[in-house]
Amino acid sequence: MMRNMHAARFGLPWKSILTYIFAIVTLFYILAPFAWLVITSFMNDAEALSVPPHWIPQQPTLDNYRSYLAPQGSFGLRGAGAIDNMQYFFRNSVIVALCVAVLNVVFGTMAAYPLARMDFRGSGLLMPIYLASRMIPGIAIIIPLFLVIKQLHLLDSMLSLVITYTGFTLPFSIWILRSYFVSVPRDLEDAARVDRCNRFNMMIRIFLPVVAPALVATAMFAFVASWGEFLYAVIFTSTTASKTITVAVAQLATDIMIKKSLVATGGVLAVIIPICLALIFQRMLVQGIASGSVKG
Repeated sequence: MMRNMHAARFGLPWKSILTYIFAIVTLFYILAPFAWLVITSFMNDAEALSVPPHWIPQQPTLDNYRSYLAPQGSFGLRGAGAIDNMQYFFRNSVIVALCVAVLNVVFGTMAAYPLARMDFRGSGLLMPIYLASRMIPGIAIIIPLFLVIKQLHLLDSMLSLVITYTGFTLPFSIWILRSYFVSVPRDLEDAARVDRCNRFNMMIRIFLPVVAPALVATAMFAFVASWGEFLYAVIFTSTTASKTITVAVAQLATDIMIKKSLVATGGVLAVIIPICLALIFQRMLVQGIASGSVKG
């Protein structure tokens, strides 16, 4: 009793303090591995393997990053196939992720608009079916999907990844876009009908500008999900022409001859593009996802 009165006298919000402590501990738990990855990328290999480890590089260097960008043989750091071809792996990841993002926006919009603004038989069952498809673990269908891709002669191609990733990300994209389409006021639709707009023109001219945050959130979700996917990429691809950055970094991590600081640098380079995109479109991303989760 006296302790509570003493805390109230000095205005000590114990619940707030505990909340902040828990938040700081959680933040450190989440960010510490990535922070260590970034720090290690600026060390030489001897310093990265030093015992005990230290957080501040004693001899910081950019040679690890130059080894991925410089011509083969520069700085004496290249020679591993994954490093020599890293620019191609980046290109493949960018192409696959951009294609999946565009397809999610296009097909997601075409599916979400009628589900949100039109009444037709079976419309109430489609969304549960779409969302239920997301509950199937990818490992459960990898064998039949591999056989289908093989029959279509799409193995070791970026097209196989684009088709697979689009199928897995599209249900969630439809859910986000549908929730946002539902939130658009009916007055805009009535005004467009007065101007004799058909459904397609109404969607393009009226709805899409209004739901721009949801489009960005959908594209970002599809891009990041495709960029970081590993299981299907390692199964469906086998050459430099189609491998993605996640497969390349995994190859670096299993190569006992490569320097550990180079592995850390590859990990940093693999996540830098999604992080930059998330920071650039942060406001629209949060707005689009929040709308999809609350208004739906």
